[in-house]
Amino acid sequence: MIGELSAAPPVRRSAVDNRRFRTVLLAVAGIPILATYLWQALIQPIFFGGYLGDFQESYMRAATRIAGGQDPYDLCATMGCLEPTGPQYVMPPVLAWLLQPLVGVDAHLITVGAVLVLNASLALFIWLALRALKVEDWQLATLLVLVALAFEPVVGNVAEGQVNLVLLGLSGLWFWAWVEGRWWGGAALGAAVALKLIQGPVALLLLWARRWAMFAAASAVGLALWLAGAPQYLFEYLFKVLPAVSGGTGFFENHSPGGTITRLFDPNTFFAVPGSPAPARVLTALLAIAILVFTLRVLRAPAPSALGRSLEAAAVVAATPLIASYSWGTHLVLLLLPMFVLIVWAMLRRDWQVLALVAAAWLLIGPGHKLMQALLVSGYSNVAVLRLMAEFGVVGLTALWVAALVAVRRSANGLDPAY
Repeated sequence: MIGELSAAPPVRRSAVDNRRFRTVLLAVAGIPILATYLWQALIQPIFFGGYLGDFQESYMRAATRIAGGQDPYDLCATMGCLEPTGPQYVMPPVLAWLLQPLVGVDAHLITVGAVLVLNASLALFIWLALRALKVEDWQLATLLVLVALAFEPVVGNVAEGQVNLVLLGLSGLWFWAWVEGRWWGGAALGAAVALKLIQGPVALLLLWARRWAMFAAASAVGLALWLAGAPQYLFEYLFKVLPAVSGGTGFFENHSPGGTITRLFDPNTFFAVPGSPAPARVLTALLAIAILVFTLRVLRAPAPSALGRSLEAAAVVAATPLIASYSWGTHLVLLLLPMFVLIVWAMLRRDWQVLALVAAAWLLIGPGHKLMQALLVSGYSNVAVLRLMAEFGVVGLTALWVAALVAVRRSANGLDPAY
């Protein structure tokens, strides 16, 4: 009797603990996800004449103008640069300069090449992230691949031919080196920042962790690319284009807190892009500083372990779109890095709270935003509902950031699984 009373209670096991059941779940979810991705991101644009809007209208137009000795930012002078998309070229001149050899090449060949490069960049990121996180279980690896393929910004980047997937591939290189404690990953980060400044805040992590060699490599590569890539237009970009495009907007595609603040100050910016009022810009800047300071305060001292370093990277990358004055939907593909880190960490630890926050972020940024776009296209007229749905993105960004900070603190408190 005493033995029965003192016996440990039976461990409750769920169906998800059964590997065969998990295999069935992965197959049921994976087959349609893979088929849909192959159709939308490979077959349709390559074999059915897909048109990559931003790549051909913005990037290649700017490359053509540089090749002809003309200003790639001419539309910013005539149309304005109040949004980071459309025919206006609003990135550093180096990207357009690198694309000059493609000027005059058949449009379909350019489309095929761009689609293949973007898909290769995604594959490179997945492979490097799995290596950095030491994912050996095929089921967990499959789950992460499906999370990436079904993430709505991934297909959105391919459809527009945007460079963000290339930045994601470079993030994989930087992240692998960061986790392994190697300096050369700074070169990949420097190249990414030189192409597009949205990853600039990540460089602050290198300074905070006193990774001087990595920071030096990032600075050297970034500066070299800027000086080599049509430097005659660099001054115009830094002092005219960048301030204009960084001013913020309340347009519904802006998922940053700055977009929310602007929409509160001027509701008319929801459907148009007239810029952001001065008070909204000030509040956006103050909030960005507060988020950055709070993130670094939670990180405290640099982590000694590979897992700890991966969580540091996840926290800073998750904070980046909250710091920016604008975060377009396609920019958020870079959040796959913190999602991968947090899913691996939470699955090893069975931390369902962190997993739930990551799932909420994935759903709000992807399907939630897609639903709002569908309602807009269908002519849905309830503006109040649409305004609320426009905040799905910033809520999702916040959920992911909170999940990263929670994981960092729990890891620092010695609650990590064996790694």
